[in-house]
Amino acid sequence: MFTFFLLGPSFLFSQELDQVIVKQNLLFRNPLTTKDYGLHGNVKKLEKRTSFADPKISTVYETLFFSGTGLLTKKAYYSEGEKEPNLIYYYHYNNNRLDSITNTHHIEKEVFNYDDRNRLIKKITYGKYDETKDEIDEAESFHYNSENYIIKSVKDSANLVMESKYNKKKQIIQIKSYYTNNPENMAVTEYQFQTLYDKPDVVITKRNEKTQNTTIYKCDIKGNHIETITISQNKTANKIQNSMIYDQHSNITSNIISDKGNKISETVQKIEYY
Repeated sequence: MFTFFLLGPSFLFSQELDQVIVKQNLLFRNPLTTKDYGLHGNVKKLEKRTSFADPKISTVYETLFFSGTGLLTKKAYYSEGEKEPNLIYYYHYNNNRLDSITNTHHIEKEVFNYDDRNRLIKKITYGKYDETKDEIDEAESFHYNSENYIIKSVKDSANLVMESKYNKKKQIIQIKSYYTNNPENMAVTEYQFQTLYDKPDVVITKRNEKTQNTTIYKCDIKGNHIETITISQNKTANKIQNSMIYDQHSNITSNIISDKGNKISETVQKIEYY
């Protein structure tokens, strides 16, 4: 049984994440550092506002808080016109590892278990909970190869298995996913790397060995996607473009997403540094 607690500013520790955890792909572990979010410099706070061309879609507000060593400590979500967040997630660490994630509404909690080699071996997600009762929604276990990279994850409740394959540079080049009650119905995602950036240039999704979509990415000199072309099964292509503005630290302060010249959304980022 885990007790819910909030961490005050006094817990803004000096340690960094264990390297065994850091090297795991974000497909398996939570984004926890400024680097995971593509941020540069000693970032203290990141405020994001995303507005949409479609007036039916509400503006999204999000604020992320980081420790002095770049660890995510709190994530807050706001509604339009509200000065106070309507939902806050707190990130609790122990011994250079993420211990748990809790929130102000008690609607979800994630707890992380490790082995004696600092490898994440299980993530337990609880649903609505209180001080005396926890209801498990999902338990996900992780399996490693001899080089301590995750090669398999299993979600118990969903009966979902994900198997990963790496290249010589330790980049994930393939993810296979299937349900244990129907292993023949397999989804495969393939990642191709052609540039110097540690991001895939081409992503191919397949179902039962048939290609569903092919996505091609083009990056700017900073390694961020400026163009995304998705080719569907019937060979039709859809092109999405990003127009970004950077600050002096090479962090994005504005990103306008367009489809054939028509604006879809705009994300404005305000960054506060230590």
